[in-house]
Amino acid sequence: MRQSKKEKACEHPEKLKGKPGECTPEQVRVCHGDDKKHPCVTKR
Repeated sequence: MRQSKKEKACEHPEKLKGKPGECTPEQVRVCHGDDKKHPCVTKR
């Protein structure tokens, strides 16, 4: 199944505890460092 262009796969699915949009700021920091935005979530 193909993903739509608006959806983006999680870069670290092994660390994902829910949906990427539900990640806490701490979890984003663990997975992506000091990124201000969560790269696994795209705006629709």
